[in-house]
Amino acid sequence: MLELVWAGIGGITGLFLKETKPHQIALAVALGVMLGLVPKANLLALVLVMALFLLRCNLGFGILAAALVSLATIRLDAKIDLFGTKLLSNTSVIDLEATLLQYPLFAWTALNNTLVLGSFIAGVIAFLPVFLITFSICRIFSPRNEVATEKPQDSPNSQNPKMTFPNGT
Repeated sequence: MLELVWAGIGGITGLFLKETKPHQIALAVALGVMLGLVPKANLLALVLVMALFLLRCNLGFGILAAALVSLATIRLDAKIDLFGTKLLSNTSVIDLEATLLQYPLFAWTALNNTLVLGSFIAGVIAFLPVFLITFSICRIFSPRNEVATEKPQDSPNSQNPKMTFPNGT
């Protein structure tokens, strides 16, 4: 039983240890924020989940960001719904949606819902700032790969590769 627990913990930590370059972590967090903002029962959420799994980004940070933003979005739903209402009351958006609703796949995105449209546009707006902020933070905390500057001729054993000890052996 304990082995199963350790295997589960190892699997979870493995999600955070792969794809650890700053741009991969930043992409995962930005996608996670978008996924956390969008309601989950539509085609947009499925596309964002597929992007998170298919792109080379850190899956652990993406899932963590999506979970945290989903919890925070509960308090923001009224404001996001108001934003979506303002977007959907625009005549150009109404005409665009009327055209797009002719396609069967568009109905599955649920972009005619004020909450879905408002949260999706909020996620699109937040994507680049979240990416840039996370990228900057990751660059600050990422270890630098410094190449050793010691030249081979500077080392004490480079002239005489045979080691000698004080007792002559």
